[in-house]
Amino acid sequence: MCLFINNSNYKSDETGIIFNDREHNIPVLKDVWDDEKKRIKARNFAIFAPTGEGKFFLANNILRQYFESGVRLVIIDLGGSYTKFAKLYPEHYAILRYESGKNLGINPFYISNENDLTAERLEDLSVFLFELFASDLKITKAQSVSIKKILRDYYINVNGNYSLQSFYSYIERYRVDLLDDLKIHPDYFDIGNFLHIMSEYVGDGIYSFLFEAGEDQTYKIEDKRLIVFELDEVKDNKEILSVMLKLIKTAIQRTIWKNKAEKGIILFDEFAKQLKFENVLESVEFYYQAIRKQNGAIGIILQSINQLPGNSTSASILENTQVIYSLQNEKGYDELRKRLNLSNHDLNQLKSIRNNFTGTRKYAEMFIKIGKESNVFRLEVPKEVYAAYLTDGAENDAIMKMYEEHGDMEKAILQFTKQTK
Repeated sequence: MCLFINNSNYKSDETGIIFNDREHNIPVLKDVWDDEKKRIKARNFAIFAPTGEGKFFLANNILRQYFESGVRLVIIDLGGSYTKFAKLYPEHYAILRYESGKNLGINPFYISNENDLTAERLEDLSVFLFELFASDLKITKAQSVSIKKILRDYYINVNGNYSLQSFYSYIERYRVDLLDDLKIHPDYFDIGNFLHIMSEYVGDGIYSFLFEAGEDQTYKIEDKRLIVFELDEVKDNKEILSVMLKLIKTAIQRTIWKNKAEKGIILFDEFAKQLKFENVLESVEFYYQAIRKQNGAIGIILQSINQLPGNSTSASILENTQVIYSLQNEKGYDELRKRLNLSNHDLNQLKSIRNNFTGTRKYAEMFIKIGKESNVFRLEVPKEVYAAYLTDGAENDAIMKMYEEHGDMEKAILQFTKQTK
């Protein structure tokens, strides 16, 4: 009986994220990355929880442990929930914030030298262009080959200052003979259609500011392990948001994913309403497709699984999500069960979740499913960690004010915890 507490279904893995068992509050390591792919083939994850149940708190806990174990993080944020977390690591983070009428400083056409123009780079750039001007069409192999031929010719014949405007001007200037010179059949690339649609993004087009040529800023994130793209000001404009996601993807491909041996996570936060925009949902799905080639994972945070539209794109995202976190939901778990094909055992575990936010030792409980394995765990952290994970409210505002006074987030958190004993 003395050894009973060490013989439960809360068995630690050799490595992973630390949670607590709900019986004795003993720390438990759960391997949600699964390098050997013994339990899951895709390590993408989703967090589901209504407002006020602690989904951002849980996300911060997962991301911090990943980061401190050497995983590179990219957070695409529409709610501003990760600034404090990032500033705990002043030497390692970069925040690129969208401001109305300005661009992010990402130029997908930028190359530092001719060695940058690899076959893979041309492939990525051709996909980017097709997403912009033919997002509603299924692209054929012949069309893909055509745009890559044109891109290669552009880089050979244009010297420096590469940009979307420059590429557009190049096609416009040589439109009469371009296809014949490159032996491209007119059915494979419609120059008139291209110039008409892309005119919105160049010159005096309404979205030209997104691609204004200038210094490429992607170098700022090349050596950073924690990158936050704050798109709060653009969250209600589906066209700009969709373009931003495409631009961010090109920056990630050129910097973060260059080293395929390096682990990385891309997190989409506060995207509930925007996922109803078809072009935004498709942009998110494209990240899921691209991540398969990398040593990485994608995470999404939603209040409810119903915020994912009931279509084939959402179904594809859910099929490629094999790590599920769910916090307490007083409205029930029927939709979660139905769309994720959860078992009766899973459902009973979900219904057993209980939180304690008022006691001397506050904790939240969560259901975690890794492949076919599932259990309920607790999350209880020291007061300093609790302060670090806060994302809103008066306490968070007090910490941020202290940070502004002396520019050190760790000191601000320690000062706050001493004052609130």
